[in-house]
Amino acid sequence: MDQKRIYRKRRQKRLRRIRNMKIVGIFLILLSVFWVGIRFFSSEQVSAENVSPKEMASYPQWLQEMVERNPETGAFAKSYKDRENYIGRTIDLSGEYRAGQVPLFLQWDKRWGYDSYGDELIGVAGCGPTCLSMAYVHLTGDTTKNPRVMAEFSYENGYYAPEGTSWSLWTEGAAKLGLNSAEVPLEESSMKNRLDEGQVIVCSMAPGDFTTTGHFILIYGYNATGFQVNDPNRKSNSEKIWSFERLQGQIKCLWALSI
Repeated sequence: MDQKRIYRKRRQKRLRRIRNMKIVGIFLILLSVFWVGIRFFSSEQVSAENVSPKEMASYPQWLQEMVERNPETGAFAKSYKDRENYIGRTIDLSGEYRAGQVPLFLQWDKRWGYDSYGDELIGVAGCGPTCLSMAYVHLTGDTTKNPRVMAEFSYENGYYAPEGTSWSLWTEGAAKLGLNSAEVPLEESSMKNRLDEGQVIVCSMAPGDFTTTGHFILIYGYNATGFQVNDPNRKSNSEKIWSFERLQGQIKCLWALSI
């Protein structure tokens, strides 16, 4: 009888351990599903979270279209009515600078997105100055050259045009800022060589994954599967790795910047 009781107790312990392991496994699966859902909601459903349909209807048509094209701009649209609280205010990027890392600045960041860029707002048309700011801060460590400062520089020196930022910003403009600039062949090996030397690459993009009209992005690195990109208009694009084949047909011109 004693042996039978011992056997039953051992069997009960084994069953409890198996049951507990199953419970822990189910919990971990549910936690993973919840985390993926939160990431998806936060990155893809920003407009639904921040802007109600009633609010959306009260915005100018261009702002409604902006959010429809890019849900990530929902918070920018929501604060548009309070834009005077941001325009021209002091911007401190010192806490965002990390030596050796290229910062991601978004053109529709409220700190500068409501400021003017020619006849537009930086949040709408400031991809060029925003890319220049990312490159300059990374290469020099000077955090005073935020996207607003670069937009002012571009406009005052004639690099702004109604159709967008002139390509001369990446040659003449870069030189005025003390940067070295060179046009790069659209070849994977050439691009990787420049990146290996510590340079960053600005690309003028045709309609495709990044834009329906025209756009600038910054390439700052690569790995075994493709290139690492900072898209000043979308965080989601900046979190992806882009193969050369995917980028190749969309790049109109590219320049390597260095000091």
